[in-house]
Amino acid sequence: MKNHPIYKRVEQWEIYDRITGQGIYADVDKEFLSAERYDWTLLTEIELFRNAVKGCKKVLDIGCGTGHPSLYIAKDVGVIIGIDKSERMIEIAKNRLRRSGADNIVFEVGDAGNLKFPDESFDAIILCGSLATLSDKKKSLQEIKRVLMKNGKVACIEANWLYQSTHERHFQREGNFVLTEKGSIRYRYVRRSVRPHKETDYRCVINSKSALGKKLLSNPHFLKHKTLKAEMSIEEVEPYCDEIEYDEQESFDAEIIVSLFAENGFKDIVVSGYGIMYDLLDSAGLVSKMASYMKELSQAEATISRLLDPLRTEMLFLVCKPNSTIVQ
Repeated sequence: MKNHPIYKRVEQWEIYDRITGQGIYADVDKEFLSAERYDWTLLTEIELFRNAVKGCKKVLDIGCGTGHPSLYIAKDVGVIIGIDKSERMIEIAKNRLRRSGADNIVFEVGDAGNLKFPDESFDAIILCGSLATLSDKKKSLQEIKRVLMKNGKVACIEANWLYQSTHERHFQREGNFVLTEKGSIRYRYVRRSVRPHKETDYRCVINSKSALGKKLLSNPHFLKHKTLKAEMSIEEVEPYCDEIEYDEQESFDAEIIVSLFAENGFKDIVVSGYGIMYDLLDSAGLVSKMASYMKELSQAEATISRLLDPLRTEMLFLVCKPNSTIVQ
Protein backbone atom coordinates (compact mmCIF):
# COMPACT_ATOMS: atom_id res chain seq x y z
CA MET A 1 0.00 0.00 0.00
CA LYS A 2 2.62 2.54 1.06
CA ASN A 3 4.63 1.92 -2.11
CA HIS A 4 1.77 3.44 -4.10
CA PRO A 5 3.07 6.66 -5.76
CA ILE A 6 0.51 8.87 -4.00
CA TYR A 7 2.13 8.03 -0.63
CA LYS A 8 4.88 10.27 0.67
CA ARG A 9 6.65 9.57 3.94
CA VAL A 10 7.99 12.51 5.95
CA GLU A 11 10.20 12.54 9.02
CA GLN A 12 9.03 13.82 12.40
CA TRP A 13 11.44 16.76 12.35
CA GLU A 14 9.86 17.92 9.08
CA ILE A 15 6.46 18.02 10.78
CA TYR A 16 7.85 20.12 13.63
CA ASP A 17 9.65 22.36 11.15
CA ARG A 18 6.34 22.95 9.40
CA ILE A 19 4.46 24.00 12.54
CA THR A 20 7.25 26.18 13.90
CA GLY A 21 5.98 29.64 14.76
CA GLN A 22 2.56 28.34 15.80
CA GLY A 23 1.09 27.53 19.22
CA ILE A 24 3.66 26.31 21.72
CA TYR A 25 6.37 26.71 19.06
CA ALA A 26 5.75 30.43 18.53
CA ASP A 27 8.62 32.89 18.83
CA VAL A 28 7.64 34.06 22.31
CA ASP A 29 9.06 33.67 25.78
CA LYS A 30 7.13 31.05 27.71
CA GLU A 31 4.71 32.12 30.42
CA PHE A 32 3.77 29.20 32.65
CA LEU A 33 0.06 29.23 33.39
CA SER A 34 -1.30 27.46 36.45
CA ALA A 35 -4.52 26.55 34.64
CA GLU A 36 -2.62 24.54 32.02
CA ARG A 37 -1.81 20.94 32.87
CA TYR A 38 0.86 20.98 30.16
CA ASP A 39 2.71 23.83 31.89
CA TRP A 40 2.92 21.95 35.20
CA THR A 41 4.55 19.09 33.28
CA LEU A 42 7.03 21.43 31.61
CA LEU A 43 8.10 22.88 34.96
CA THR A 44 8.67 19.40 36.37
CA GLU A 45 10.75 18.51 33.29
CA ILE A 46 12.96 21.53 33.88
CA GLU A 47 13.57 20.46 37.47
CA LEU A 48 14.27 16.86 36.49
CA PHE A 49 16.87 17.89 33.93
CA ARG A 50 18.36 20.48 36.27
CA ASN A 51 18.80 17.86 38.99
CA ALA A 52 20.34 15.42 36.52
CA VAL A 53 22.96 17.69 34.93
CA LYS A 54 23.64 20.35 37.59
CA GLY A 55 27.37 21.02 37.79
CA CYS A 56 28.20 19.41 34.43
CA LYS A 57 30.72 21.33 32.36
CA LYS A 58 29.45 20.61 28.84
CA VAL A 59 25.92 19.47 27.96
CA LEU A 60 24.42 18.46 24.61
CA ASP A 61 20.67 18.96 24.13
CA ILE A 62 19.54 16.74 21.26
CA GLY A 63 16.30 17.83 19.62
CA CYS A 64 16.36 21.14 21.46
CA GLY A 65 13.46 22.58 19.44
CA THR A 66 12.83 26.20 20.38
CA GLY A 67 15.01 26.02 23.49
CA HIS A 68 13.30 23.84 26.11
CA PRO A 69 14.83 22.92 28.52
CA SER A 70 18.25 24.45 27.71
CA LEU A 71 17.20 28.05 28.31
CA TYR A 72 15.99 27.16 31.81
CA ILE A 73 18.91 25.08 33.07
CA ALA A 74 21.83 26.98 31.54
CA LYS A 75 22.72 28.72 34.80
CA ASP A 76 23.31 25.33 36.44
CA VAL A 77 25.92 24.06 33.96
CA GLY A 78 29.04 25.26 32.20
CA VAL A 79 28.05 25.22 28.51
CA ILE A 80 25.05 23.86 26.61
CA ILE A 81 24.97 23.10 22.89
CA GLY A 82 21.45 22.53 21.54
CA ILE A 83 20.93 20.86 18.17
CA ASP A 84 17.85 20.22 16.06
CA LYS A 85 17.28 19.24 12.42
CA SER A 86 14.69 21.99 12.01
CA GLU A 87 16.30 25.25 10.87
CA ARG A 88 13.14 27.15 11.79
CA MET A 89 13.15 25.75 15.32
CA ILE A 90 16.79 26.72 15.73
CA GLU A 91 16.09 30.25 14.52
CA ILE A 92 13.40 30.70 17.19
CA ALA A 93 15.71 29.20 19.83
CA LYS A 94 18.39 31.73 18.85
CA ASN A 95 15.87 34.57 19.09
CA ARG A 96 14.84 33.45 22.56
CA LEU A 97 18.49 33.08 23.53
CA ARG A 98 19.23 36.69 22.52
CA ARG A 99 16.34 37.91 24.65
CA SER A 100 17.41 35.78 27.63
CA GLY A 101 20.89 37.26 27.83
CA ALA A 102 22.48 33.86 28.57
CA ASP A 103 26.04 33.59 27.25
CA ASN A 104 26.72 29.87 27.70
CA ILE A 105 24.28 28.38 25.16
CA VAL A 106 24.80 27.67 21.47
CA PHE A 107 21.92 26.57 19.23
CA GLU A 108 22.71 25.05 15.83
CA VAL A 109 21.28 22.73 13.20
CA GLY A 110 22.42 19.17 13.76
CA ASP A 111 21.53 15.50 13.30
CA ALA A 112 21.58 13.00 16.17
CA GLY A 113 22.50 10.23 13.75
CA ASN A 114 25.60 12.06 12.56
CA LEU A 115 26.97 14.18 15.38
CA LYS A 116 29.85 16.43 14.29
CA PHE A 117 31.51 16.43 17.72
CA PRO A 118 34.71 14.53 18.63
CA ASP A 119 34.62 11.44 20.85
CA GLU A 120 33.96 12.07 24.55
CA SER A 121 33.02 15.74 24.10
CA PHE A 122 30.23 15.96 26.68
CA ASP A 123 29.74 14.98 30.29
CA ALA A 124 25.94 15.03 29.90
CA ILE A 125 23.44 14.61 27.07
CA ILE A 126 19.74 15.34 27.35
CA LEU A 127 16.80 14.37 25.13
CA CYS A 128 13.46 16.00 25.89
CA GLY A 129 10.82 14.12 23.91
CA SER A 130 13.17 13.77 20.95
CA LEU A 131 14.10 10.08 21.16
CA ALA A 132 10.75 9.01 19.68
CA THR A 133 11.29 11.28 16.67
CA LEU A 134 14.69 9.86 15.70
CA SER A 135 14.38 7.83 12.51
CA ASP A 136 17.38 5.60 13.29
CA LYS A 137 17.41 5.18 17.06
CA LYS A 138 20.21 2.59 17.13
CA LYS A 139 22.58 4.79 15.13
CA SER A 140 21.64 7.87 17.17
CA LEU A 141 22.21 6.14 20.51
CA GLN A 142 25.57 4.84 19.34
CA GLU A 143 26.51 8.38 18.32
CA ILE A 144 25.37 9.63 21.72
CA LYS A 145 27.56 7.05 23.42
CA ARG A 146 30.51 8.01 21.22
CA VAL A 147 30.45 11.73 22.12
CA LEU A 148 29.71 11.07 25.80
CA MET A 149 32.55 10.91 28.29
CA LYS A 150 33.09 7.54 29.95
CA ASN A 151 31.82 8.89 33.27
CA GLY A 152 29.09 10.99 31.65
CA LYS A 153 25.33 10.62 31.85
CA VAL A 154 22.22 10.70 29.68
CA ALA A 155 18.87 12.11 30.79
CA CYS A 156 15.86 11.39 28.59
CA ILE A 157 12.17 12.22 28.77
CA GLU A 158 9.42 10.50 26.78
CA ALA A 159 5.66 10.08 27.01
CA ASN A 160 4.48 6.81 28.56
CA TRP A 161 2.58 4.88 25.90
CA LEU A 162 0.85 2.65 28.47
CA TYR A 163 -0.63 5.69 30.20
CA GLN A 164 -1.65 7.26 26.91
CA SER A 165 -3.23 4.06 25.64
CA THR A 166 -5.36 3.89 28.78
CA HIS A 167 -6.26 7.56 29.27
CA GLU A 168 -5.83 9.40 25.98
CA ARG A 169 -5.58 7.21 22.92
CA HIS A 170 -8.20 5.62 20.72
CA PHE A 171 -7.10 2.62 18.72
CA GLN A 172 -9.65 2.04 16.02
CA ARG A 173 -10.86 4.20 13.14
CA GLU A 174 -9.85 7.63 14.32
CA GLY A 175 -10.37 9.97 11.36
CA ASN A 176 -11.56 13.45 10.50
CA PHE A 177 -12.43 15.31 7.27
CA VAL A 178 -11.71 19.04 7.03
CA LEU A 179 -12.75 21.61 4.43
CA THR A 180 -9.96 24.17 4.17
CA GLU A 181 -10.34 27.90 3.51
CA LYS A 182 -9.13 27.29 -0.03
CA GLY A 183 -11.87 24.74 -0.60
CA SER A 184 -9.74 21.58 -0.60
CA ILE A 185 -10.80 18.50 1.34
CA ARG A 186 -8.34 16.97 3.76
CA TYR A 187 -8.60 13.74 5.73
CA ARG A 188 -6.47 12.93 8.74
CA TYR A 189 -6.35 9.37 9.95
CA VAL A 190 -4.31 8.04 12.88
CA ARG A 191 -3.51 4.35 13.24
CA ARG A 192 -2.01 3.07 16.49
CA SER A 193 -0.73 -0.29 17.61
CA VAL A 194 0.56 -1.88 20.79
CA ARG A 195 3.83 -3.84 20.81
CA PRO A 196 5.27 -2.34 18.85
CA HIS A 197 3.96 0.92 20.31
CA LYS A 198 3.61 2.75 17.07
CA GLU A 199 1.58 5.63 15.69
CA THR A 200 1.14 6.31 11.98
CA ASP A 201 -0.39 9.67 11.11
CA TYR A 202 -1.89 9.98 7.62
CA ARG A 203 -2.79 13.32 6.02
CA CYS A 204 -4.75 12.92 2.80
CA VAL A 205 -5.86 15.27 0.02
CA ILE A 206 -9.26 14.12 -1.30
CA ASN A 207 -10.06 14.64 -4.96
CA SER A 208 -13.09 16.96 -4.85
CA LYS A 209 -14.38 15.49 -8.14
CA SER A 210 -14.26 11.91 -6.89
CA ALA A 211 -17.36 10.13 -5.60
CA LEU A 212 -16.29 10.73 -1.99
CA GLY A 213 -15.40 14.34 -2.69
CA LYS A 214 -18.77 15.04 -4.28
CA LYS A 215 -20.57 13.32 -1.42
CA LEU A 216 -18.79 15.45 1.17
CA LEU A 217 -19.39 18.68 -0.74
CA SER A 218 -23.11 17.88 -0.87
CA ASN A 219 -23.26 17.33 2.90
CA PRO A 220 -24.82 20.44 4.56
CA HIS A 221 -23.25 19.65 7.95
CA PHE A 222 -19.78 19.41 6.42
CA LEU A 223 -20.20 22.63 4.46
CA LYS A 224 -21.43 24.48 7.56
CA HIS A 225 -18.97 23.20 10.15
CA LYS A 226 -16.00 22.55 7.82
CA THR A 227 -15.24 19.33 9.68
CA LEU A 228 -16.69 15.83 9.90
CA LYS A 229 -15.62 12.87 12.01
CA ALA A 230 -15.47 9.64 10.11
CA GLU A 231 -14.94 5.92 10.56
CA MET A 232 -13.08 5.28 7.32
CA SER A 233 -9.73 3.51 7.24
CA ILE A 234 -6.87 4.74 5.11
CA GLU A 235 -7.52 1.81 2.75
CA GLU A 236 -11.11 2.96 2.24
CA VAL A 237 -10.11 6.56 1.57
CA GLU A 238 -7.10 5.84 -0.63
CA PRO A 239 -9.01 5.41 -3.95
CA TYR A 240 -10.33 8.98 -3.65
CA CYS A 241 -7.01 10.64 -2.79
CA ASP A 242 -4.67 12.72 -4.92
CA GLU A 243 -1.90 12.38 -2.37
CA ILE A 244 -1.27 10.86 1.05
CA GLU A 245 1.47 12.08 3.36
CA TYR A 246 2.33 10.10 6.47
CA ASP A 247 4.80 9.91 9.31
CA GLU A 248 5.51 7.12 11.78
CA GLN A 249 6.54 7.43 15.38
CA GLU A 250 7.57 4.70 17.78
CA SER A 251 6.63 5.21 21.42
CA PHE A 252 7.78 3.77 24.71
CA ASP A 253 6.78 2.25 28.00
CA ALA A 254 9.25 1.80 30.86
CA GLU A 255 10.30 -1.69 29.80
CA ILE A 256 10.85 -0.85 26.14
CA ILE A 257 12.87 2.31 26.74
CA VAL A 258 15.15 0.52 29.20
CA SER A 259 15.74 -2.29 26.68
CA LEU A 260 16.55 0.20 23.93
CA PHE A 261 19.26 1.89 25.96
CA ALA A 262 20.65 -1.38 27.34
CA GLU A 263 20.91 -2.91 23.87
CA ASN A 264 22.85 0.11 22.62
CA GLY A 265 25.58 0.33 25.19
CA PHE A 266 24.22 1.95 28.35
CA LYS A 267 24.09 0.80 31.97
CA ASP A 268 22.84 1.88 35.41
CA ILE A 269 19.52 2.69 33.78
CA VAL A 270 16.87 4.12 36.08
CA VAL A 271 13.36 5.07 34.93
CA SER A 272 10.99 7.11 37.04
CA GLY A 273 7.60 8.66 36.42
CA TYR A 274 6.07 12.11 36.66
CA GLY A 275 3.13 14.18 35.44
CA ILE A 276 0.70 13.72 38.35
CA MET A 277 0.93 16.98 40.30
CA TYR A 278 -1.69 18.90 38.35
CA ASP A 279 -4.11 15.96 38.44
CA LEU A 280 -3.75 15.63 42.21
CA LEU A 281 -4.41 19.34 42.76
CA ASP A 282 -7.24 19.38 40.26
CA SER A 283 -9.01 16.43 41.91
CA ALA A 284 -8.77 18.28 45.22
CA GLY A 285 -9.96 21.55 43.69
CA LEU A 286 -6.71 23.28 44.62
CA VAL A 287 -5.18 24.29 41.25
CA SER A 288 -6.19 27.96 41.44
CA LYS A 289 -5.31 28.20 45.13
CA MET A 290 -1.81 26.81 44.55
CA ALA A 291 -1.07 28.89 41.44
CA SER A 292 1.67 30.91 43.11
CA TYR A 293 3.44 27.72 44.18
CA MET A 294 3.73 26.11 40.73
CA LYS A 295 7.52 26.15 40.68
CA GLU A 296 7.89 24.81 44.22
CA LEU A 297 5.36 22.05 43.65
CA SER A 298 7.07 21.07 40.40
CA GLN A 299 10.36 20.86 42.26
CA ALA A 300 8.65 18.60 44.79
CA GLU A 301 7.30 16.34 42.07
CA ALA A 302 10.76 16.07 40.51
CA THR A 303 12.16 15.12 43.92
CA ILE A 304 9.64 12.34 44.52
CA SER A 305 9.58 11.08 40.93
CA ARG A 306 11.68 8.02 41.77
CA LEU A 307 8.98 6.94 44.21
CA LEU A 308 6.28 7.01 41.53
CA ASP A 309 5.39 3.88 39.59
CA PRO A 310 6.36 4.63 35.95
CA LEU A 311 3.67 2.22 34.81
CA ARG A 312 1.02 4.63 36.07
CA THR A 313 2.43 8.05 35.17
CA GLU A 314 1.95 10.15 32.06
CA MET A 315 5.66 10.71 31.47
CA LEU A 316 8.91 8.75 31.81
CA PHE A 317 12.27 10.11 32.93
CA LEU A 318 15.33 7.97 32.26
CA VAL A 319 18.92 8.45 33.40
CA CYS A 320 21.85 6.19 32.53
CA LYS A 321 25.58 5.96 31.88
CA PRO A 322 27.62 4.61 28.97
CA ASN A 323 28.73 1.01 29.26
CA SER A 324 32.41 0.43 28.54
CA THR A 325 31.49 -2.77 26.67
CA ILE A 326 31.57 -2.22 22.92
CA VAL A 327 28.21 -2.85 21.25
CA GLN A 328 28.50 -4.72 17.97
